[in-house]
Amino acid sequence: MVRSFIEVMLGEVGRQLLFTYEANAYWINWIVVIYGFIMFASWMNLVRIYRYLIVEMAKGAHTSDEINRKKSNKKIRKIIGVPWEIAVESSPFPLIARIGDLVPKRKTIENLQKYLDEKDLADKTLKALQGEKIQRMAPSTRRMMQRELDERKKELAAKDKAKEK
Repeated sequence: MVRSFIEVMLGEVGRQLLFTYEANAYWINWIVVIYGFIMFASWMNLVRIYRYLIVEMAKGAHTSDEINRKKSNKKIRKIIGVPWEIAVESSPFPLIARIGDLVPKRKTIENLQKYLDEKDLADKTLKALQGEKIQRMAPSTRRMMQRELDERKKELAAKDKAKEK
């Protein structure tokens, strides 16, 4: 009785989808589970790379002769920099994604630079040097989304200027 009521509510197209799902539920569920695993691994891969970069920058700042006890965000970025290449090579999983993304991206230097901010990494490096636990550090999803929105606005503004000319 309940099933017939649900089938009536779904309509003709909904019933076809329901029957297709029921006929192929095993394979559809496996695809969903594999997709979920890939997305989770991509999210965690970005967090691992973020923490790895902080540790590498902290090592460089700690062992550097050019940086004295009064370490600053700007000096760390200027003298040490961010070891993007080493981070890409150190991670075994080939995909990264911002937490909440639905489509992962390839792990490249350009994609890492889109997601991670050098200033934020330097700030976290200073906190790590001061004794904060690195296991609690994670990239801010809100900041990543805001950077993506700002980049899109710039691209749209550039396209609008090009159209005006």
